[in-house]
Amino acid sequence: MKIALFYNLAFGGAKRVTFEHVKGLKELGNLVDVYTTDEQEDIFSSSKIADNYYVYPFKIANLKLPIVKKVYQDFSIFYLLKRLHQKIATDIDTRNYDIVLVHTDTNTQAPFILRFLKTNNAYFCLEPLRIVYEYSLRSSKDMFFLNRLYESVTRSYRKKIDLKNARSAKHTIALSLFGREYMIHAYDLYPKISYLGVDTNIFKQIIKRRKNQVLFVAEKESIYGYDFAREAIELIPKPVRPKLKIISWTKDNNLRISDKELVANYSESFVALSLSKFDTFGLVPLESMACQTPVIAFNVAGYRETIKNGETGYLVDFDKKEIADQIINLINNPNLVEQMGKAGRKWVEKNWTWRKKIEELQTILKEFVN
Repeated sequence: MKIALFYNLAFGGAKRVTFEHVKGLKELGNLVDVYTTDEQEDIFSSSKIADNYYVYPFKIANLKLPIVKKVYQDFSIFYLLKRLHQKIATDIDTRNYDIVLVHTDTNTQAPFILRFLKTNNAYFCLEPLRIVYEYSLRSSKDMFFLNRLYESVTRSYRKKIDLKNARSAKHTIALSLFGREYMIHAYDLYPKISYLGVDTNIFKQIIKRRKNQVLFVAEKESIYGYDFAREAIELIPKPVRPKLKIISWTKDNNLRISDKELVANYSESFVALSLSKFDTFGLVPLESMACQTPVIAFNVAGYRETIKNGETGYLVDFDKKEIADQIINLINNPNLVEQMGKAGRKWVEKNWTWRKKIEELQTILKEFVN
């Protein structure tokens, strides 16, 4: 197939997915061209592996006055970005692709380009626009009244944009059963499912000796469950209390963390925590299990689809004591850590490699083309 792939994402797990899609679809013999407004070159940039890589710069002026800055940013996204996506769609339509695989645009979630494409297309939806659907992400009551009013109006408009853009797609794809249910709720769309995977050649155990360390791969924010992680560790008696190692996508000097560093941290920890309260999928459990490290995750959303409770890790309630008890259980049973680690690696190798998931994605795309 001749495939165009569109995305605009910052460095992180979602951008890794676009990289793996481009690489994997090419390895299966497809021609893959990339279209993006992302000018950032990092380890997940597909500029060096795509057959053709088209960048359409989109920059928002960094004005000084906060109110003027906010209004101009919204105008740029609501109007100028929309016009740019129309141009990208026109360019794609002139190049005779079999299908366009459209990923997220960080500015709008579902991209404007879906409204304008005449070429057969599929929207790979990571998740609907969370800030307009989730109560925990509502505007702060501490905001100044006029700021809160403006935020309410613009969020309502963003919700309409995300809905219209998503429903403009000819086909839709979700990344998990939970992701599909979320799309049914938000959009009344009924997508196919194409799960994410992990590169087992990169994510593998490279350090055999484990530290008394619990790994938390996320920012120190409540939405990612940092409060539960910190409080659970504090409940563990000091004589055996492990270190809580926190890894974010960027290091203190704002450099990107490398896969090698990430894998080393998984390998030397005896358990990883995945405590996001509403994650449509979650790559951390797969990466951790591939590195033979058990996972403790909330029994919600996408985690239920990747973790085998009691075999490769534990699915727990929103209870810091339960999290602490499971950590203590693993501290006291190092053989169980190794047993779960091996089971996790076997589980990933059998069911969750990128090669397997890209083959499944290609099958879906061929169905859409035919």
